[in-house]
Formats: sequence, C-alpha cells, structure tokens
Amino acid sequence: MKYIFDTSAIIVLIEICDLKSQLMTFSSKNELYVPQRVREEYLRGSCIAEAIFGRLFKVVNVDLKEELLPYFHYDPTCGEIWVISHACNHQDFCCVIDEEFGRRICRLFNVNIMGAIGVIKEMRRQGFLSENDIVSIKRTLTNSRFYLSKRLLDELE
Repeated sequence: MKYIFDTSAIIVLIEICDLKSQLMTFSSKNELYVPQRVREEYLRGSCIAEAIFGRLFKVVNVDLKEELLPYFHYDPTCGEIWVISHACNHQDFCCVIDEEFGRRICRLFNVNIMGAIGVIKEMRRQGFLSENDIVSIKRTLTNSRFYLSKRLLDELE
C-alpha cells in the first residue's frame, strides 16, 4: 500500500507513540511518503534527525490541485492541502490525516483516508505490532495531550 502522511499523524506515530523502528519495518512492505511541504513543516519543529526521517519516508514533489485552494482559504502553506493534492492526482495513495477538516475534504474529493490509528491497526494486522504493543500504545495515547476520541482509542482493542 502507498501512504502519504500529514504532519500530525507523523507526530502521533513517531513522537507520541515512539514507533520509529516499527515504522521502519512497516515501510519495508509499504510505501510511506510525505510531500516536501510536510517534510519541511515536520523537521522544523521535530527532534528527530533528518536522516532517520529520510529512511522512513520518501519525499515527493506534489502538483497542487487548484480546486482545493478555496477550501483552505487560498493558503497553500498547510501540509494537508499537499497531502490531499497528491492523493487526488494518484488514486493508489491513501492520505494519513488526523484532523477532521482534512478528512472531510478527502471524503468530498473521494480520496482514500485513514488516520494514525488506522496506520497502527494496519501495522498490527500485518504483524509489525504485538498485542502488548497495542496495549502500550493505547495507554500512551490516553495519557498524551494529543486528542483522540474514546471511540478511536477503542478501535485499538
């Protein structure tokens, strides 16, 4: 599967859940991408080394889908617009976006979507995470400042 990530999902997976090594293994069977804009956005505020980031994610240059601009108040600086643009232009990609606004835009443009929880579930399904890993991840997410609804957290059962 091909996934294209927004910044917040990367923060959840790498910084909050500390799944760098599991993502590295996951990326051996799945293709993980970020738009150049998301790479810049993430590395500007991150403590992860650029070399590690580069081993996890392939950076793609994206052709901005002009039809998306009105939904983003004609501001192309948001990472989500680049993620969604890429998926609109490449239907074999799945957007990994956690914010509800971006997810609504994906649905509007009929783009495949999942969030960080969906990636965690897929990593578990493919055997890259154990049951104990899931319990630990759920505990970590429950105690983090990153908001996830109880319904989403319950999906990690």
